[in-house]
Amino acid sequence: MIRRVLHVVTLCAATALVACTLLPLVPTEWWAVRLLDFPRLHWAIGLMVVGVGVLLFPSTARWLTGLVLAAVLLALAVNVTILWPYRPDGGGHVEACPADRSLSVLIANVQLGNSNSPGLLDTVGRADPDLFLAMETDAWWDGALDPLRKRMPNVLKRITGSYYGIELYSRLPLVNGEIRHLANRETPAIVTGVTMRTGETIDFIGLHPKPPLPWQSSLGRDAELYAAAGILNERVEPGILAGDLNATPWEIAVERMRRLSGLVDPRRGYGYVATWNAGSSWLRWPLDQIFHEGGFEPVSIERLDAFGSDHFPYLARLCRRTGPPVDPVAPPDASDVTAANDTLAAADAIERIKGHPEP
Repeated sequence: MIRRVLHVVTLCAATALVACTLLPLVPTEWWAVRLLDFPRLHWAIGLMVVGVGVLLFPSTARWLTGLVLAAVLLALAVNVTILWPYRPDGGGHVEACPADRSLSVLIANVQLGNSNSPGLLDTVGRADPDLFLAMETDAWWDGALDPLRKRMPNVLKRITGSYYGIELYSRLPLVNGEIRHLANRETPAIVTGVTMRTGETIDFIGLHPKPPLPWQSSLGRDAELYAAAGILNERVEPGILAGDLNATPWEIAVERMRRLSGLVDPRRGYGYVATWNAGSSWLRWPLDQIFHEGGFEPVSIERLDAFGSDHFPYLARLCRRTGPPVDPVAPPDASDVTAANDTLAAADAIERIKGHPEP
């Protein structure tokens, strides 16, 4: 009797993990489904465990056991294929970069309500970045971060009084910087040029779309990603997109954004580098992103020490290439353009219903 119960429990667990793996492959905007894309590594580990469990019952309901085992192997292969680019293979990063061509970018979601500003200021001081993007800041955090102006006097910010305050501190000059609402009036984005030490100006976009809530749609988040991709695609200067995107780098919307804009993920070949949740030792995945266009090469990426927020600070050191991009960017696929335009139109329609059309 106990053996039969264990068999049933194992088969049910295996079926649930297979469903959690395959459902996010469906192109839907339901957050309840999109959220299942986050813990790919956890699904893979769970599938390996239940796969071994299924093998413990080889003679019980053989046809059903065999069918479930085949589904487990298929789902495991899906997760491994998706995560494979994020394994640390030791390649794809330059070893050194001339000082005038280097650019370091640090991002941190401070978590509204967290008050450990000394911890964050110490982290920023030790990292000594050229650009520091802080998200989820309010008036209190704005005052707490004011000492950064001594080393990074160029500041662009919007304090919203909500979870979507955003601030950029830069030791490099900012050019034509502005606060824009790419797809949602509640979530400001930073769009600016940055003059490097060589005198060249590059593009920088800082984002913090709304986080996942199971009963909502991911439409607004996806629209912001596509709008940012459109900005970078229109400009000839090499660009960087950074922020707490509330999305993992392998999600459908993020992959489409990268194809539309030609952005490169420095995590590929470097490692998983989970940045959320700092409060858990096992429930973690990469939600904070720093992408760059082909005019840059990564030198290193690093998750820095926790400072009381639920996000770890995330640091990328990049090098401006002296020659053309290694891989020329292909024109955006027509299906990606159509999907992005449809999403942007739907998000704009929702904003108009709310009474704040996009400027």
